[in-house]
Amino acid sequence: MTVAMKVQTQRGVALVIALLVLLMVSVLGLSAMRASVFSAKVATGVQSDVMTFEAAENAVTSTYDALTALDNEQLYAAVDGKPAEYCMKSSGIAEGACGTTDAMDVRGLLKSGSFSYLDGFSPIAGSQVSSTGGAGIFVDYRINMLGESEMATYRIENHHLQETLKRGIKPGAEIN
Repeated sequence: MTVAMKVQTQRGVALVIALLVLLMVSVLGLSAMRASVFSAKVATGVQSDVMTFEAAENAVTSTYDALTALDNEQLYAAVDGKPAEYCMKSSGIAEGACGTTDAMDVRGLLKSGSFSYLDGFSPIAGSQVSSTGGAGIFVDYRINMLGESEMATYRIENHHLQETLKRGIKPGAEIN
């Protein structure tokens, strides 16, 4: 009879140990699941930040390309006292500020645009005032370009300010 009692005691201890092992595995599983969810949130945040960074850089690059494509008369008209705004849409660049429904991507998550303005000019060293066909002098226009992007879903914004020089002819009548 004593042998039977030892077998029953051993079965009870084995059951307790099995339950403890099951509890430890469950706790480890829950910890792994929480870590996985946290990693997914971090990855989504990093991806969103990179997307808004690239959208702001794209706005600056597109503005620079638009200014580079201008000839001298168009450039002078473009920088004549008023800022230029561009909106980056999924269909391409558009003149003017972005509206509330404008988005850069097809999912409608990113809004991106640029704002550029003339920050003065500097005469090119060694250039002379031309008197043929109207007086003028070759100058480097300093143009500031602000690229902005926003992902409202995650409350992420990026603002990139860059300065560029664009060579053009300044009419002599406007040089003080």
